[in-house]
Amino acid sequence: MISKWLSNISVRAKLMLMTIPLAVALVFAVVFMAIELHSTEEEVSGVYYDTLYTVNSALVNGDRDFYQSMVGAMQYYDFINGYTGAPPEFAVTQLEGCLDDYNSNKQQVYDRVNEAVNVASKDEELYKNVKSANGMNYADTKSGFDDAMKAWEESFNVKDNTGDWEAFHGTFSTARDYINDMQEITETWAEQEHVALQKQIMAKFLTIALIFAILIVILTVIVVATIRQIRIGLKSATDNLNQLASGDLNVHFPDDSEIGTDDVGTITRSAKLLSDKLNEVMSKSNSMARELTDAGTDLADSASQASQASEQVTDAVTEISKGAVAQAESVESAVGNTDDIGNNIESITGNVSDMDRVASEMKAACDKAMEALEKLIRQSEEVTASVKDIGDTINSTNESAKSISDFTQAITDIATQTNLLSLNASIEAARAGDAGRGFAVVADEIRALADQSSESADKIKNIVEKLLADSASSVSVLEKLNESFGVQAEQLDSTRSNMEIMNGSVLSVKESADSISKQIASLNDAKEGLTGIISDLSAISEENAASTEQTNASMEELNATFTIISESAGKLQGLAADLTDTISYFRV
Repeated sequence: MISKWLSNISVRAKLMLMTIPLAVALVFAVVFMAIELHSTEEEVSGVYYDTLYTVNSALVNGDRDFYQSMVGAMQYYDFINGYTGAPPEFAVTQLEGCLDDYNSNKQQVYDRVNEAVNVASKDEELYKNVKSANGMNYADTKSGFDDAMKAWEESFNVKDNTGDWEAFHGTFSTARDYINDMQEITETWAEQEHVALQKQIMAKFLTIALIFAILIVILTVIVVATIRQIRIGLKSATDNLNQLASGDLNVHFPDDSEIGTDDVGTITRSAKLLSDKLNEVMSKSNSMARELTDAGTDLADSASQASQASEQVTDAVTEISKGAVAQAESVESAVGNTDDIGNNIESITGNVSDMDRVASEMKAACDKAMEALEKLIRQSEEVTASVKDIGDTINSTNESAKSISDFTQAITDIATQTNLLSLNASIEAARAGDAGRGFAVVADEIRALADQSSESADKIKNIVEKLLADSASSVSVLEKLNESFGVQAEQLDSTRSNMEIMNGSVLSVKESADSISKQIASLNDAKEGLTGIISDLSAISEENAASTEQTNASMEELNATFTIISESAGKLQGLAADLTDTISYFRV
């Protein structure tokens, strides 16, 4: 099954089949190793940093704080009991600081140890299974530490300076021993974890090595099977080709369905096709050799008969040559008469061309004049329309000016009425005395505004009257322009009619010239056709004469050729015999 499948893929694919799994295995191994190393790194980090470093760092700091707390208690004890030799006044000032050092560092001891215990309790192996030299685990040591700290605090009251000072020192050493035991347990656990990690790393390396070994075995099987299939296919193809090279065409090839589609299968299929083609070629070559022998015999007989017919044709060609020479002389005479007719036609053609050119120039001039006239008429119509628009605008302005005049009169009337009202208001304010004084001032202001409005209305009225006068003058001028443009439009229409008549006349002349040119062209074409026919006759006569001479020469060469053909027919028969001997090398 595997061999059949391998025979249907190319050699390149087979080589890729050998190399790609190796590359995949290498990538897999590298990725697997990286994952395992990363996992080991995380475990090492968890052991030596997250646990070992954190626990021991907290315990070391707790032991230091414990020592500083004891130092603070001893200083407090010496100052309060006068053991320092310092003045009492100075000793009193130091008591509070020493007591604070004692209490704050004591609390830090509890915090540090509890921090270490919290971290250690997350690892069950560290917290319960690893034991110190005295046989206690981490949990037991923590319990002993709590009891020792309680006994230490109860043995002597530092603030009251009461209790057993010697017991206070003894319990202090016991509590510190428990801290040291916790450090010892942590270090012992770290050493055990280190050994376990080393074993784990070794196991991982053995696993990777085993995977590599399995992959190498699989790749070896694939490579061996692939090489074996290639070798078998090449040997079969080589044996078949060697048999063909020895001239034996009876080679047995497998069916196409049994031949693979790889490169070796392609070689086998090509060799099979070559064998089939050689069989076909050799069969046809044998038939052709026999036919070639027969054809050589027939060719020799035909060449002898053709030689006799060639001598009879040579006599007939000699008679034809004499008649061809006489015909060529008559055609030369007709050529001279045709040339005279052509010269006369060319002279007439030149005169008609000049007349056509002049007519074309006149037509172009008329077209340009008509274009200019049409443009002038359009411009005149545009100016007339513009003048009419200006007139409409002026009339609209007059209407607006009249409306402004009406509004101005209304403003004047309102200002007069306002002036009268302000005057009446002033009179009433004067009657009111002091009470109407303010009202009188307002009335005076209103009267002043009414006077200003009346003066402004008069100015506007004067401006509007002047505008109306100017507009009337402009309307008069525009009416005169309209009359002038009307006369100009009539003259332009008359000119355009005259130009159209002249243009029609020029067009008629040009059409007549074109008609004459066409007739002359037809005549010239007829002359050219006649000249061509006569020239063809002359050429044919000359060619006939030359051909008869060449035919005579060719007939002589033909006789010689027939002689050569007879000799070649004999050689052809000999080559056919040689071909038959050569083909006999292949065994069909």
